[in-house]
Amino acid sequence: MRLSVDGLGWSAGGRPVLEDVSLTCRSGRVTGLLGPNGSGKTSLLRLVAGLVRPESGIVRLGDRDVHRMRVRERGRVLALVEQEATTALDLSVRQVVELGRTPYRSRLVVGDPEGAEAVTVALRTAQVEELAGRAWRTLSGGERQRTHLARALAQQPEVLLLDEPTNHLDLRHQLDFLGRVRGLGLTVVAALHDLELAAAYCDDLAVLDDGRLVAQGPVGDVLTPGLVERVYGVDVAVERHPVHDRLHVRWNGVAS
Repeated sequence: MRLSVDGLGWSAGGRPVLEDVSLTCRSGRVTGLLGPNGSGKTSLLRLVAGLVRPESGIVRLGDRDVHRMRVRERGRVLALVEQEATTALDLSVRQVVELGRTPYRSRLVVGDPEGAEAVTVALRTAQVEELAGRAWRTLSGGERQRTHLARALAQQPEVLLLDEPTNHLDLRHQLDFLGRVRGLGLTVVAALHDLELAAAYCDDLAVLDDGRLVAQGPVGDVLTPGLVERVYGVDVAVERHPVHDRLHVRWNGVAS
């Protein structure tokens, strides 16, 4: 499903956070959302997810306005994995993942016939099947992150939003996590800090700087030394990896 943002604006405490942001995330592709701390990445994801209403502009899933969709309807097509999500409830991992089935349950419909299978598949896909009986409070940060991916997948969404999904993962699990996400075939928007991971696993990039979109397009067109220096203040070379034939970012130091 195609995700599009047109003229999005939002402020907090009287300070503009996002200004006139427009971008299109193509169906079935992974779009990396890049930018320094405070550039507006998390705010944009929360607006796209429908958790916050924009002051201007519109977010569309296909032809539908996200902010006019009912919460249950939106939850069946779009899922968000936030940086930090916790609960005070004494839940097992399976119970946390089962929360992803909430959009499919109502007082008018008894049960969720597809729910058990969807939860099992989600646990397996996110590699937390062996943790299903564990208490949520006993998990490491990385295990919690993978559990939240499973919860999102249990929603069976068409669009998956990820806010710094590799923050709590070691290198092996970072690579595995993003590889699995890329293989899902969903429309994915992932806020990332690591330019190497963005180059390796994203099809397209959208770059924010001080609340404004400064670049978007295929990875090879966007990830250039000039853009990295302008946005991050870092001197880099962007080269093709000799073995994997993908873009590789070589750090030369802080730009003068």
